[in-house]
Amino acid sequence: MDRKLKVGFIGCGGISRLYTDIYAGMTDLAQVVATADLYPNLAEDRAAAIHEAYTAEAARQRALALNARDEDSREAARQMAGHAQAAADNDIRTYDGHEALLEDPEVDAVAVLTTPPIRGVPVVAAARAGKHVFTEGPMAKSVQEADEILAAVEEAGVTYVSQCGGRYTRGLQHARRAIGSGLMGPLAVAKIEINWYHQQSYYMGGWHGKFDTEGGGAVFHHGRYVIEPFLYALGSPIVEVTAYSGGFLREIEHDSYSLALVRYANGAVGIVQGSLLHHAHPRTEQTRWEFVGQNASMVVTHEHLGWGQPTILLNTGRESVFKHTLSFGSTNTPGVVAELEALGEGLDDLPEAPSQLHQSRLWARCVLEDRPIPFPQTIARQHVELTRAIYKSAATGATVQLPLDRDDPYYSFEGRLPRPDWMPRLPAD
Repeated sequence: MDRKLKVGFIGCGGISRLYTDIYAGMTDLAQVVATADLYPNLAEDRAAAIHEAYTAEAARQRALALNARDEDSREAARQMAGHAQAAADNDIRTYDGHEALLEDPEVDAVAVLTTPPIRGVPVVAAARAGKHVFTEGPMAKSVQEADEILAAVEEAGVTYVSQCGGRYTRGLQHARRAIGSGLMGPLAVAKIEINWYHQQSYYMGGWHGKFDTEGGGAVFHHGRYVIEPFLYALGSPIVEVTAYSGGFLREIEHDSYSLALVRYANGAVGIVQGSLLHHAHPRTEQTRWEFVGQNASMVVTHEHLGWGQPTILLNTGRESVFKHTLSFGSTNTPGVVAELEALGEGLDDLPEAPSQLHQSRLWARCVLEDRPIPFPQTIARQHVELTRAIYKSAATGATVQLPLDRDDPYYSFEGRLPRPDWMPRLPAD
């Protein structure tokens, strides 16, 4: 592809290291031409790191070309080396805020890599400036902000995506087919468990664990990776939430654990559990979805398969992958399990375990080829609204109806999550 997407980084903190590695692996599609941060030294350091990453990638690809076993592989590596070297030869401009970067006429698109609560302002500004937008997730700190983002994107006609690992797996599309086919019969139950662990030290001395800088915890910042694909697979929005949520056994402002009883528009009920307290245990799956219908049930595991093959900067990063594995069962309908399993056929063009690099390349291709992202961004909004409803129910002790009213403090970022006296605290040293 001759045209390259010219990208600006907005936010040059910790996560920008990962995206430096990712963009070093996609120089055939995109080049970073600008960086911006409220701390100018971070923007300058990131620009220097990106330049070095491009230089290193060019050298790596030249080495691959020299060691290639066949001419096709040799030529592919030579081409990638040329793309990386061209990116390394390009000057990267630095700015002390997103406003100045958005005035740069060379910038076609931005990757917004700030912390969640300050992400909405540059996203809306970028869309209004006619820039395509890729952001880290979660989508927004509030439903109000999510609606502002969607409105700005629609009005501007730009391509927008909020990153979420696991959206593009072959298994997720199989699960959607299974539910949408009707073969399972009417659904009675749809539930999700997230059983992860973060100790208190994870929250110390940084932006994690605070509402104003993280926006939420177990079901928001962390749970999005699993909850968003789950909601997409189900295809029926949540209409009612009753929840407990808070900093169980942690000294934080938001949730280390959330447990919600939910009702869906299709009449099914279920549980949404987001935990950062669960110890590793051989009988406990880290993530699990379960759907129970009249004729059959489906269980899906959502796996983060680690950090894959080493890459230039992080020894991790760009090849981190996500995978969904399905299984079906039936007690009363002979043959339905085989029919449900067969729905996974014809999906070979989708990746079984897409990587972090895959998500960014997909967005860039959609921009360059003027085609839509194959995942509705309204699902990311549903996740934000579910989170806010869980926090409201926990705070008020009442069942919450969805959608949230626009004058509700939990529609905006005003509503918070108080800590009741009965909630177990972290034992004192």
